[in-house]
Amino acid sequence: MFWWGRAACVRADPGVPAASTAAQLGAARGGENPDRRDADGHGIEAPGEGQSALPVDLAAVRRLEVAGEPIAEGPLRVGNFDLLAPIEAEMPGLGATFARASASNLPGNPNTPTEGESFQIVLPQRAPIVLSTGKPSAYINNVEQPLRAAPQVIGGRIWLPLFSLAPLLGAALRLGPDGTLYLNPTVQSVEVFPVNGRTVVTIKTSAPLPEGRVQVGRLSGPPKLYFDIPGYSMGFDAANSTNERPASAGLGAVRGARAGLFRKFPDTTRVVLDLERPLAATVQPLPDKTLFAVVLDAPPGSVPQPVPPPARPQVLGGSLRGLVIVVDAGHGGHDLGAPGPHSLEKDLALDIARRLRRELEDRGATVLMTRDGDYFISLQGRCDFANSRHADIFFSVHINSFKPASTGTQTFFWTAQSAALAQEVHRELVRATGLPDRGVTQTRFFVIRKTLMPSVLTETAFNSNPAEEALLLQPAWRGRVAQGMAQGISNYAALYQRRIDGAPLGSRGGGRALRQRGKHR
Repeated sequence: MFWWGRAACVRADPGVPAASTAAQLGAARGGENPDRRDADGHGIEAPGEGQSALPVDLAAVRRLEVAGEPIAEGPLRVGNFDLLAPIEAEMPGLGATFARASASNLPGNPNTPTEGESFQIVLPQRAPIVLSTGKPSAYINNVEQPLRAAPQVIGGRIWLPLFSLAPLLGAALRLGPDGTLYLNPTVQSVEVFPVNGRTVVTIKTSAPLPEGRVQVGRLSGPPKLYFDIPGYSMGFDAANSTNERPASAGLGAVRGARAGLFRKFPDTTRVVLDLERPLAATVQPLPDKTLFAVVLDAPPGSVPQPVPPPARPQVLGGSLRGLVIVVDAGHGGHDLGAPGPHSLEKDLALDIARRLRRELEDRGATVLMTRDGDYFISLQGRCDFANSRHADIFFSVHINSFKPASTGTQTFFWTAQSAALAQEVHRELVRATGLPDRGVTQTRFFVIRKTLMPSVLTETAFNSNPAEEALLLQPAWRGRVAQGMAQGISNYAALYQRRIDGAPLGSRGGGRALRQRGKHR
C-alpha cells in the first residue's frame, strides 16, 4: 500500500545530509489519487489530513543497513514521507540488480546519471521496476505505481526512496532502538506438500539464500524441526509484522508450520514445523536459490515408514512419458476472451491448445483438456478438473489484448513450485514467437493460484496488434507456438524432475517433480 502527501519538504536531521544538499530534492509528490486500486481491486488511499505517512518516526533514523551492509551515507529525509539513500551497490543482497539506460541515450559522461534518466531494478522471475530520476512514479508491466518520493541525483549518484521501493522488492524496513534502519530481504512463504509418498517443505525468500545460510535444528517434547534464516525478516504481509503466525497447513506427520522473528535487530526469521513424531530433514539444493527445500524422513535408526511405489514411470531425458498434463484453453462459449479486429481469443486459444496436446502426446505425456470445444467452464471448474485428476502440470493458453501498439509474449506463474516451469516455458515460447520478451511475471491469476501442481499461464501475443494478429491467424505460426510450449515443458521435465526419491538432486533416482507452485486467470 502506498501513501503520499500533497507536498514534502526536505529537512536536515542529525546523521543525515545537510539542508544544502537536501535542497536539491524539491517536492516528493504533487496531488493525490484517492481511487487507485491494487491487483485485487482493493482501494489504496492517501492519508487524511494530519495522518502520519509512515508507521515509524523518520526523524529517529540515524543510520541505514541494507542486507547486512552498513551504508556510509546517512539517509536523507523527505518530509515525513520517505527516506532517500544511494543503495545501488547493495541491490544484489535484496535479490535485485540495478541497470541504467544505455550510454548512447545519455548526454555527456555516460557514467554520470542525469535528471529524468530512466533506469530499472531487475528482479528474477518478476517484471522489472522502471523508474526515472525526479519522477515520483514507478512502472511495472507498464502500470504506474506512485512513489512517496522521487529518486534523485545527488553528488553524481542515484538516491532511491526506501519506503516506496521496499514492498516492490518484497523487502522489509525495520527501525531498531538505536536508530538503525534495517532494509532486509524477507521470508515470503512456506509450503508443505506430498511428493511420491514423502513430505517436502519449501521456504520461499525474496532474495537468493547464500549457501549454508539456513540453520536446521531439532527440538523435543513435543517434536519439532526449525529453520533459522539470519538476515531475513518476516514478509508474510504488507505490514512486515513480527508476530508469529501460521505459515502452512499440515500434512501427514507434520501438524503445521509457523514462522516468526526469533531474533531482532538484526533479524533472524525462524520457521517451525510441529510434528506428530520425530523426523529428519534432508536439504535438497535447487537451481532457484530463493527456494530452500527439504525432504522429511524418519530419523536414522528408527523404523522406516513404508513408501508407496511411484504412481507413474520416472521421466527420463527429454521424454514426457509418465506425466499427466492438463492443457487449459482459456475462455470459451459466451466468454469470448480478448477480441481482435478479425479474431477472438477463445478460438485462437483452443486451436493452440489442441496443437499443444498433439506435441505433448508425441513426447509421451498423457494430456487432458479442460475444454475441447467452444463451451464455457468456470475458473473453479478448471482448477477442480486438474486437481481431481492429480495432474503433474497445468498449462493455460491465452491471447493478450490491449492497444494496437501493444506487443510481445508473456508468461505468468504464482506459486514457488511453478517458477522453474514458467522460466523454461517462457524461454522457448519467446524463441518460437520471435516477439518482444515481456518477461515472466508472478501474478494472482485464479487458475494458477488454485491448482495444486506446477502451473503457468501464457499470453502468446496481442490480437489487438494488427501485425501480431496476422501471425496468430496463420496455422503454421500457431503450430510453431505449440512446439515452443511443448519444448519448454520438456526442458522443465528433464531439468527439474527426478529430484526427490532418495537420490541427490540432478541424479537419476526415481520420483516425480518437486512441486513448487503456480498462478491463475
